[in-house]
Amino acid sequence: MTPLPQALILALAFCFSLPLAQISGTLQAQAVHADSTLAAAHRLFAEANLLANRGHHDQAEPKLLRVLSMREKALGLDHPDVALTLHNLGFIYNAQDRYAEAEPLLRRALAIRETVLGPQHLEVALTLNSLAFTYGVQSRYDEAEPLYERALAIRESALGPAHPDVAFAMNNLAFFYTMQSRYDEAEPLYERALAIDEIVLGPNHLQVAHVLSNLGMLYDDLGRFKEARPVYERVLAIREATLGSSHPDVANVLINLASLYHHQERYAEAIPLYRRSLDIRTAEFGPEHSDTSLALENLILACELLFALPYVAEEQQSITAPESMAMLCRLSP
Repeated sequence: MTPLPQALILALAFCFSLPLAQISGTLQAQAVHADSTLAAAHRLFAEANLLANRGHHDQAEPKLLRVLSMREKALGLDHPDVALTLHNLGFIYNAQDRYAEAEPLLRRALAIRETVLGPQHLEVALTLNSLAFTYGVQSRYDEAEPLYERALAIRESALGPAHPDVAFAMNNLAFFYTMQSRYDEAEPLYERALAIDEIVLGPNHLQVAHVLSNLGMLYDDLGRFKEARPVYERVLAIREATLGSSHPDVANVLINLASLYHHQERYAEAIPLYRRSLDIRTAEFGPEHSDTSLALENLILACELLFALPYVAEEQQSITAPESMAMLCRLSP
């Protein structure tokens, strides 16, 4: 099997200055129920989604497991709301690299949705996408590709060629191509998805930032650093304006931009970004979280490489003084 390109290792497997790829799936919302048990399940489900959207997958998981048990007992094993819960639980396992656990949940969710809703339903397309992602990151490309293609075809048929959900499916198929270094096929899909999202959603929408982030990683993976930098900077600006300066998604793009400098041995420009991403993750997740540990490893590596140089280059001196670099590289007061 062909390994994934370095630039596309998932966020939770990120290490040693590689860019972060976003999970190619989506958490789903739900309808409100009047029944007390189902209303309680609804509240837990909403809480789990909020946690998962901020990267707290370990806290979201037990809530979704409770929701799944409650809904199976109240609604039966083959209800669409059970499928919805299975889908989101599978998404969380994907985000934690627990693909062996994600796969049976997503396969079950797909079977329920195809039976109850029909094979061309948009919710079927959502689960096809998540299951395809599970296969793709395990290099099971022959299983993943027809699922991505089917998800795109369902959305184009139901929504037309210029809908944001069609752009989302194009983005995911492009991401899949990039996994296999099929860059010539991936780039035009990213560009089409970006054009749709910018027109329909506006140039500063978070979905635009998502596609831009993946396009930036394609440029980075190809060594097209001059093209990648303004793309990452635009992602950073959108996320800071929309989510605030301390959101985990801001930390992710800071790492991507830092790794871009790192790949060019511009450590003095990378270190402040690594430091800021570490501070965000420490505040959000705590010092023991795996994402925080990986951000710390990035900073340590860049600092070691900078100070291993026989001298600080004149170009680096113009950016920041070595004393400032030493302060940024301090790991404790």
